[in-house]
Amino acid sequence: MKIIFLGGVKFSYELLQYILLKNWQISAVITYDDTKKNNYSDFTSFDEITKKFNINHIKVDNINDQKNIELIKKISPDLILVMGWSQILKPTILDIPKLGVIGSHPTELPKYRGRAPVPWSILKGLKKSALTFFWMKDGIDDGDILDQQFFKILDDDDATSIYEKITLLGQKMLDKNLFLLQSGNIKKIKQNPNEFIEYWNKRTPEDGKINWHDKGITIHNLIRATTKPYPGAFTTLQNEKLIIWKSELIEEENCIPGKILNISKNSFKIGTGDGVILVKKFSYNKKTFNNLIEMFSKNNSNLLLGQ
Repeated sequence: MKIIFLGGVKFSYELLQYILLKNWQISAVITYDDTKKNNYSDFTSFDEITKKFNINHIKVDNINDQKNIELIKKISPDLILVMGWSQILKPTILDIPKLGVIGSHPTELPKYRGRAPVPWSILKGLKKSALTFFWMKDGIDDGDILDQQFFKILDDDDATSIYEKITLLGQKMLDKNLFLLQSGNIKKIKQNPNEFIEYWNKRTPEDGKINWHDKGITIHNLIRATTKPYPGAFTTLQNEKLIIWKSELIEEENCIPGKILNISKNSFKIGTGDGVILVKKFSYNKKTFNNLIEMFSKNNSNLLLGQ
């Protein structure tokens, strides 16, 4: 079975590495061009792994460019795996492989389609989700389902832990379904259009900006949803950007939104629209932050975030 693997992010890399170690033969790996590095927060280089396994590595700016279509035609794959790729494939590519093109989407299709599924799953308050493998066609996430495996979203889950969950699921699902495809045991389940709920839009780094007048749970969930491998929720402190990676809700009385209540090298408490959150991991100018700790300890200064 001649396979082309298409992907450009950490999720893609982990799945590719897994199936290569399982001795699946990949004819070519297509990834984003290096100039796309700043476009994807979880962008990953495939140079080392393709060199290690001696695989034809094709870097593209736009997968649908005619030169890339001709390259794919020349390889004449039986199957194309699209695992972590945001560009929509045109029918001219979808029609090339004999078995078809299989895509992945970390939601419970057909309920939720579109972009940024991991952050949106947290922001929408979902308690469970799924990783779905589906047959790609000329539409968005609406092809027949090949496989779908569910996972829980716990209160202490964040983008990092959910990303890990879908990666582990994806590895097992890919290995299992490649055997089924190789044996000709092809499964196709039609998506029920009546089960569709909504389409999720693309998110940008600016969507991570914190409004300290929001409720504590809203801010906490934004931090959970945008933590690594994504750009992070952010605010400003003394006119410098402060990125918050991990937080905890604290049961304390209301105080001024954005006001720092206490501060140390490792954490600090901040007022929200209805309570307090504890910032447990963050990125900020180290020298400036140490000066603020000293200033705060001496004067109990009124430091406000987002000013």
